[in-house]
Amino acid sequence: MQGITKNDLIIRIGGEGGEGVISVGDFITQACAHAGLDVYTFKTFPAEIKGGYAMYQVRASTERLYNQGDTFDVLCAFNGEAYNMNRASLKPGTAVVYDSPGDFDPEIPPGVFAYPIPMSHTAKEMNNPRAKNMVAMGAMSILFNIPVESLREVIATKFARRGEAVVQGNLAAFERGRELASALKKIDPWTLGTPKGKQDVIVMSGNNAIGLGALIAGLDFFSAYPITPATEVAIYVAKHLPKRGGTLIQAEDEIASISQVLGASYAGKKAMTSTSGPGLALMSEMLGMAFMAELPCVVVDVQRGGPSTGLPTKHEQSDLFLAIHGGHGDAGRIVLSVESIHDCINLTVVAFNLAEKYQCPVLLLSDGSLAFSTQNVPYPNPDDYHVVERKRWDGEGEYRRYALTEDGISPMVDPGTPGGIHIATGLEHNEIGLPNYTSANHEAMQDKRFRKLKGVINDVDPVEVDAAEGAGTADLGLIAWGSTIGVVREALQRLRAEGYKVKGFYPKLLNPLPVEQFEAFGASCKRLLLPEVNFQGQLAHFVRAETSLRPESYTICGGMPFTPEMIVNKVREILA
Repeated sequence: MQGITKNDLIIRIGGEGGEGVISVGDFITQACAHAGLDVYTFKTFPAEIKGGYAMYQVRASTERLYNQGDTFDVLCAFNGEAYNMNRASLKPGTAVVYDSPGDFDPEIPPGVFAYPIPMSHTAKEMNNPRAKNMVAMGAMSILFNIPVESLREVIATKFARRGEAVVQGNLAAFERGRELASALKKIDPWTLGTPKGKQDVIVMSGNNAIGLGALIAGLDFFSAYPITPATEVAIYVAKHLPKRGGTLIQAEDEIASISQVLGASYAGKKAMTSTSGPGLALMSEMLGMAFMAELPCVVVDVQRGGPSTGLPTKHEQSDLFLAIHGGHGDAGRIVLSVESIHDCINLTVVAFNLAEKYQCPVLLLSDGSLAFSTQNVPYPNPDDYHVVERKRWDGEGEYRRYALTEDGISPMVDPGTPGGIHIATGLEHNEIGLPNYTSANHEAMQDKRFRKLKGVINDVDPVEVDAAEGAGTADLGLIAWGSTIGVVREALQRLRAEGYKVKGFYPKLLNPLPVEQFEAFGASCKRLLLPEVNFQGQLAHFVRAETSLRPESYTICGGMPFTPEMIVNKVREILA
């Protein structure tokens, strides 16, 4: 069959953890991005330390990408388990590259194009059994027009530290894979489109992008306890923060990490921790203290499947209740949610700016899908970012740490500042920080602490409305948050192409909720749909509680994100 150019190609690689599945995905992603293609990846890991099914999905396109896509066009199966895990998704027209002879002899469904490649046998024949993945990647580069020069460059760069012999051994296996594929007849239609030209981009995961954003914002101190899927934030920061004189501590648990962060903040440092749902639950008491003592801090919550230990390596958006109301008493905090890798950088800077300005905890919600997904983004220039510093005492008059100001924001001092001695405590206190338990004082201080949060909405970009030019009232409006936004973006493009009158609304600030903007969007739509990856419809709950809107919930919680096709089908069903 003559290959046709496809501007948007999805390749899924599956195999056992340790076979190099993730490495192949990373190589293809880097090569496509640096050749000038837009990339978006999705990967899942086994919960086991070694072994288990691992999957890496690469989507590459000549056009802008917003999500991982619906399903794959091409499957590369390293073993029988990978083939069987994806067997149901092999539709007529898809292609499969598999290890043959291997541990399985697949029964290829009708209409599926199959390419047997002796991956394991060839690697062993070359006395390099670990290069099975290189053979597979070489074969795919021929079959699907993956930029070969870029692949050779990333392979050489990756293995350069291990010596020339290792580089040449992997390149040889890669070239042998190309030879094997060249001997086969091309029978499928999939051929990746030609890039527009090389781009000066950086390919990052969501976790690494959050770490980069923190460094741009001026991070001084980081403490965390390792937890899936947030650990890579700490790994990235550990690599780069010491270079600029900052401090990183691996704490003994999450309670210790948030306590250390508050101590560093009290000492005048920009401080942060990262965790996932179970760790955030442990931090709830200290987050209440951060609000009471008015200490700036940033907490990144990379959400995973719950409750309890739940699904440690799977995707979910189910920590919103905990993020907004997790704690005893009336404990306020700011909650932001990221959509993309670009957001992970930009909104982390925003999170620090809000924490410093409003002197309170700021929670930044990511998720298991975005944590490990990679996208290409332009190299960020730190000089392009506005960075906010906390309000500090000018040294005039008597220092009152918790002065009842008009905007509720009181000046801070670093320990040791002459005349600036004060107490920061979790007990209710008066303006100079001394404990005070009177009714009048508690009401005045609570009013002060919540009053300052009223300005937050003006310090965050207005909520984006995704509507066709000149669109009037929509038959259906979709409200989305987190990485689900990218899925909804593409779904709306498809629906508009079919003639549907639909709009999108993408809030990044979830607490305090921008009520007026929600109301205005709701007024422009006949009906509302709110898709989210949790069982209870958590954002829909808050929207119904704080606005007059009554969006219909569309929830899933199977450990995987939505696909554009799922959203499209749901909208068709509603508007049928």
